[in-house]
Amino acid sequence: MSTATLPTSRATTGPTSAASTARPRWHRFVEPAIVIAAIAVIGMVVGHAPPTWLDAHVKPEVDRLYSWIVHHRQSSVLFTGFFNPLGTALRSLTSATLWVLRALRWPGVLTLVGLVGHRTGGRQAAIVGVATMAGCGVLGLWDHAMISLALMIVSVLVALLVGVPLGIWAGLNDRADRVLRSFLDAAQVLPAFVYLLPAVVLVGIGFPAAVIATAIFAVAPAVRLTAHGLRSVPVVANEVGSSFGCTRRQLLAKVQLPLARRAILLGLNQVIMMAFGIVVIASLIGTGGLGNDVLNGMQKVDVGRAFTAGLAIVLAAIALDRITTGSRAVASVTPRQPRTSAVQRALSAKPWRALAAAIVIAVAAVIGKVTNTREFPSALRINPSRSINDVVRWINDHFRHGVPVVGGTGSFSDFLVIHLLTPLRESFQHAPWWLVIAVIVAIAWVSGGRKLATICTACLVGIAALRVWNLAMDTLSQVLVAVVLAVVIAVPIGVLAGRSDRVERLLRPLLDVAQVMPPFVYLVPVIFLFNVGRVPGVIASVIYAVPPGVRLTSLGLRQVPTGPREAAVSFGATDRQELIKVQLPLALRSVMLGINQTLIMVLSMVVVAGLVGAEALGLETVFGLTKSEIGRGVAGGLAIVLLAIVLDRITQAWGAEKPGQRVTRERP
Repeated sequence: MSTATLPTSRATTGPTSAASTARPRWHRFVEPAIVIAAIAVIGMVVGHAPPTWLDAHVKPEVDRLYSWIVHHRQSSVLFTGFFNPLGTALRSLTSATLWVLRALRWPGVLTLVGLVGHRTGGRQAAIVGVATMAGCGVLGLWDHAMISLALMIVSVLVALLVGVPLGIWAGLNDRADRVLRSFLDAAQVLPAFVYLLPAVVLVGIGFPAAVIATAIFAVAPAVRLTAHGLRSVPVVANEVGSSFGCTRRQLLAKVQLPLARRAILLGLNQVIMMAFGIVVIASLIGTGGLGNDVLNGMQKVDVGRAFTAGLAIVLAAIALDRITTGSRAVASVTPRQPRTSAVQRALSAKPWRALAAAIVIAVAAVIGKVTNTREFPSALRINPSRSINDVVRWINDHFRHGVPVVGGTGSFSDFLVIHLLTPLRESFQHAPWWLVIAVIVAIAWVSGGRKLATICTACLVGIAALRVWNLAMDTLSQVLVAVVLAVVIAVPIGVLAGRSDRVERLLRPLLDVAQVMPPFVYLVPVIFLFNVGRVPGVIASVIYAVPPGVRLTSLGLRQVPTGPREAAVSFGATDRQELIKVQLPLALRSVMLGINQTLIMVLSMVVVAGLVGAEALGLETVFGLTKSEIGRGVAGGLAIVLLAIVLDRITQAWGAEKPGQRVTRERP
């Protein structure tokens, strides 16, 4: 009987299982099709453009709130009990840091940089840190560099104290990750102009507002990369730790954080880079330092002065980056242990090591005070401003109008405007607003399902309710062109860096320069080459957005386990097959995170691009703030955030793991 019932059970279960697997494939398109058709019908009823009744009244409400804050800053308990003490604490902390740097003078600061760099990264990190920090003095900007350095140290410290715990929370909790992602998008994409002025109103002008604005802008990569590092920890490592009886806290401290160290250090690197990237914006509220030099050079169209101060910012950022992350953090091969003498082994204990370092730094500071070496020696200073101005003029004369065979920058600018930017902008602006929403919702539904489509619909309707739809479509066209160009450049370079230690070592300082150099600095030569308009903004956005794409692509390839690679090689795979079939699929999450960060960086440049003729939401934001129409500026900034959320969620859905894939991987 058992043999007779076996075919019957197969006959009954076979078609049923086939029908159950075939039915969802057909039915999953019904619901999105109905929703998109409903959007189209509603849109055709309300009209080609967003209706006048769809208005969130954000501008007048924000202006009213801003007026209340101005009038109650000295009387409300909210300010006297929280914001005023917070501003005083941040001002005192920054002033104390600056006092220490000035008291050490340049010999003490260079000694401190060398000792910390040697401890974290060895001899190479110490040499690079000392050389780059000394470069600020060689350029004649030592004291201004100390002002900016004090501001950056405090800002980075605040960003890490907030970002790393939040990143751990997001890395261990899916719900926290979803909640924090929206706030991170807003903090990183919302132009600094938007929250800089409210920060001034809340905590006062000068260092406190600058620290808050810089920390808010720089905290996002610390959270994202800490969470990414924890989520990239192999499941086997977690299971082994749990099998040995580790508690959740022990598992985090002993297994997850050590294995996520590389990503967390990369997050520290990105925090430093982004903090230094807005030092010029911070100078707008009276912080002084190198940012003020850049701003003065920009106002007087003195490219040499602005570029020299920007170069000093880059050198200070590289020094701080090297001594905090260390060159060993990116090495793929374990360094050989150096031979140590008996004295060195005796001094290797932490108390003796710290005491010896403190004595050396104190001696250097005392020598600097006795010899009265507050400023860098004049014999070692150089002023490259005039030479830089001559080079810019020569490039402008010889490359704008064309060079033999390849043509000039004007031709490239015309090509971007005529064949890419203008057609894309007109397509978005002339299309019915409901059609644009329907297309984006369809892409979102296919990419991430019903929830993602709902989020995108709410964001797009919110943009229309802010009454900036056409400006948002103009911004969207520029962002898409810049992101495509940046990804086309970043991913191949990241692949090269991920597969070659030499390429990574060569690219690292170039990426630091491109990411740390304030956009205001290289925006001037770009304007000289491409004239004022949308193209300089796109080019500046590409330069600023390429580094995170390169870094995260390289990081993803380097985090691929050696087991799958060795298995592919043992089966006769070529280098190209190993890259395409093994490394890139396993590194997809990191690559997509790099594309996501590239997108975020491009959107953060929208306001800067608006200053050079890109118009759209960037110019709306700047114009609203400079004319004291805070509501207008906030509306433009919120539209940028909503647009960023839409693009971010869709791109992240492309690289996300499907539930079935995750189960298969975690439970082999």
